[in-house]
Amino acid sequence: MRIRLTIIVFASLAWSMHPLADPLDEAVEALERQQMRWLNEQQNKPGVVIDDFRSDGCSGGMSETWTFMAEVSPDFAERVGMKPPWEYCCVAHDRHYWRGESINGFEKRQQADEELRQCVRQSANSQSEHLSISLGLSPQEVIEMINLTADLMHTAVRLGGGPCTGLPWRWGHGWPECSLGLPLEAEN
Repeated sequence: MRIRLTIIVFASLAWSMHPLADPLDEAVEALERQQMRWLNEQQNKPGVVIDDFRSDGCSGGMSETWTFMAEVSPDFAERVGMKPPWEYCCVAHDRHYWRGESINGFEKRQQADEELRQCVRQSANSQSEHLSISLGLSPQEVIEMINLTADLMHTAVRLGGGPCTGLPWRWGHGWPECSLGLPLEAEN
């Protein structure tokens, strides 16, 4: 399962800027829609219940690394705080991913990922003045840096957040992992 996921992630990344990206997008969407069907099957098994909600803040080590840097560097903590200034966006995003709605799940995941991007971008507007002083940058430079971060976060969750991957931050991570060996089905 992890080998298949790795191949999908690297293929998606490598081909995302290739002229054949449209057919690849269609293939990735078809795979994700199948994964949503597997997730739906898992969610509807008798006796299966969702775990209590938990969040790691901003996944991919962002919150953990930020907190570590703040703990070892009082200057870093004083300048930018103990957590990413947009971590509340990640927690809201984690709630969508934890629940992992599988009915219209492909569209709901796209929406959740776009909401994450927009939330992080909005945090730039509200925090650019404070951070510009702390970092010695112009407010516009801070906004550009945070907007770039928002775009990179969006790309990361699109590539690595699909359901039934075994990853701890997958869509539907509140549910037990999807059963392995489910046959591929044609979408009706």
